[in-house]
Parts: sequence; C-alpha cells; structure tokens
Amino acid sequence: MKIFITGGLGFVGTNLSKYLLDKGHTVIAVGRAATQNRITSDRYQYISGDTTQPGDWQNALEDVDAVVNLVGKSIFKRWSESYKKEIYDSRIITTRNLVAALPADQSVVLCSASGAGYYGNRGDDVLKEDEKPGDDFLASVSIDWEAEALKAEAKGARVALMRLGIVLGKGGGA
Repeated sequence: MKIFITGGLGFVGTNLSKYLLDKGHTVIAVGRAATQNRITSDRYQYISGDTTQPGDWQNALEDVDAVVNLVGKSIFKRWSESYKKEIYDSRIITTRNLVAALPADQSVVLCSASGAGYYGNRGDDVLKEDEKPGDDFLASVSIDWEAEALKAEAKGARVALMRLGIVLGKGGGA
C-alpha cells in the first residue's frame, strides 16, 4: 500500500512510518521541518510543507491507498488565545486542505486523529465511544476536527476517527 501521513515527523508519525516500512509499504510523510534525517528508505518520501495552506504537498494524494492525519500543534504548552488558535487551525484547516485534495471516487481510507479531549473533563467516569462530547476547548476542537474529516465520505473515502489520548513510548511521547 501507499500511505500518506500528515504530521509525519511527530512521535506517532515517525513510529508509524517505520512500522509501515518494515511491513513493506510505501510512505509519504509531510511535515513542517525543512528536511528530515530520521528515516532512510527507498520507499519513504518526505515533503516539507505547511498543511494549513494549500500547496504542492497536496499533489502527493493523487494515488495513495490510505491517509493518516496526525497533524496538530502540541497541547502541552501554555494556552494563550493566540496559541489556542494555532491548536485549532493546525487541525481543522489542515484536515480541510487534506480532504479537498483527495481524489473523488477513489477507494481511499482516511484515518484521522482526534483526541480523547472530545469527551471533556469527566473525572473518573468510564467513557465509551458513543458518549456525548464535552463542552470545553479541546472538545470543541475535536468536534470540528472530526466534522472536517467526515467530509471525505462525500468523496467516496472510508473515514476512521481515532480519538487518541496521551501517547507513551520509548524516545518520546508523554
């Protein structure tokens, strides 16, 4: 399979890329860094681009089998009003640009990250996938993020929403 990953140089994106390459897949990753030196493979392509802006990076979506949308500014930073806008825009506008670039009526799977913040602060409540969303900032970001991703269904894509929590792992994560 040929898989396109936004947020390709992040902790999850880098580890996912390595895993997919080990399984014999081809990976195209897009990120904000000018270059990358983490992954070397003839089946790996890195594209430097600002995914909040339409651009040449979108051309790489023409013949992919799957897209994994992991992009987004870190939430582990002080949230000024301007930084909250960056958190929001990095997710919603990127997803909007990603969906716009997907070819119509092509069998593509879009796995789009969202966040466990979708549920809001529920303390120790046990939450299931069908719980109602919260009403705080992260919940509103997640609601809008998922809505943008689901627009890909109108183009014939199958969409899976991944409500990720804190990711732990060797060499990064929380």
